Amino acid sequence: MNNTKSHNGKVVPSNLDAEKYILASLLLYNEVFDNLEEVKLEAEDFFDIRNQCIFKAMRELKSENQPLELVSITEKMRVSKTLESAGGAEYLSLLLDVQPTSAYAVHYAKVVKDKSTLRKLISISSEILNESYNNPENIKELVDCAEKKILDINDDVFSTKLFAVKDVVREAIKYAVDQSKHNGEISGIPSGYYDLDDMTDGFHDSELIIIAARPSVGKTAFALNILNNMALRHGKKIGFFSCEMPKLQLMLRMLCSEAEVDQQRLKKGTLPQQALGQLAEVADHFYKSTIIFDDTPNIPIMELRSKARKMRREFGVECIMIDYLGLVSVGEEMSQLPRHEQVAFVSKSLKSLARELEIPIIALAQLNRLVESRGDDGVPRMSDLKDSGSIEQDADLIMFIHRKQSQLTENDGPSKVDMRKIIVGKNRNGPIGDVDFIFLNQFTKFALKDKTSNEQFE
Repeated sequence: MNNTKSHNGKVVPSNLDAEKYILASLLLYNEVFDNLEEVKLEAEDFFDIRNQCIFKAMRELKSENQPLELVSITEKMRVSKTLESAGGAEYLSLLLDVQPTSAYAVHYAKVVKDKSTLRKLISISSEILNESYNNPENIKELVDCAEKKILDINDDVFSTKLFAVKDVVREAIKYAVDQSKHNGEISGIPSGYYDLDDMTDGFHDSELIIIAARPSVGKTAFALNILNNMALRHGKKIGFFSCEMPKLQLMLRMLCSEAEVDQQRLKKGTLPQQALGQLAEVADHFYKSTIIFDDTPNIPIMELRSKARKMRREFGVECIMIDYLGLVSVGEEMSQLPRHEQVAFVSKSLKSLARELEIPIIALAQLNRLVESRGDDGVPRMSDLKDSGSIEQDADLIMFIHRKQSQLTENDGPSKVDMRKIIVGKNRNGPIGDVDFIFLNQFTKFALKDKTSNEQFE
């Protein structure tokens, strides 16, 4: 396509700088390709024929799991005899002069897609105009043809998935039959705590699950306990994004919790040999499991989505955990928005990601400070979710970790055991209610409260 091409004396919509920016981003950050899936960018969307050839070669290399490097792209186009059409190796090397960031790639992809859509509309409008002049007798045929061409563009821009009720009914009956075979077993991924699983029926595909609490109440500990149960007892493959703690610290907490070893004594180097043996035994179980860590601090949501897709594609993860939602950033282009809008964007993105990957995503969240000043012993409510009511709307399951405020003042110092309550405040597909837990401080471990115990949390 000629870069100077115009229509009726007007320049055809295009943005060559945006096209080069996308290609340069793909060269420097291969993971950007996953982010472009939501834009549905195709080679034909590029205005410059050189950029079309390069993007097509990149896409073919990506499908073959080959690296997107200058040498491999050049060789790919040389074999397909498109190198000359792409401006040769000289034009390719010019892309290295562009200094992109991965955060803006999706934005510029949308710019290129929009320009491409405008060009298609202009082209179709010209065809409709010519047909209207040259074939004015067949009105119905002209209108039908025009509608079809416009709808083809609409389908490219919008996702228009429509389903007949007979197909949905068939799917629903199949689900009911499959569920009947479970004979009362948990249908989702178990948390490992039977009282909680009895209420939630486990964590299901496409769900966004929120675990919320005030700082130092045990959000991370509870999430890691669930991770241990999923990976070690049920053989599930788990991805874990830690925006706050490095992977080594996480692993130590997981080992100590699972082996019931005092982490403070481990840090001080005063563990007895027996405890070291317990750690070694548990470590062997972890070694055989599939747990994928990413400990990028303040990870941008687009990078998190890209890495989550990679975890799903390359490691087959069946659940993803994020610690925590408030530390996931939105990128520079949205950094000027109010905080509640940023959190709302992250929340909606995570729900969308859960549906796309068809796995449960568990995200930890903070509660507002006001929860501590109320006269109801600080029992959390939906309105206590920090920064955004969008979390309440987007989540399928919301669990609060509650420790009575009076319990903090009754004890002079930290005890080895205290009580926690997991409050299921929202359950889109089941009941809500409370589950009593014991928290073992020295092991940072949650355990279900013994039903025969005389101690009462209420």
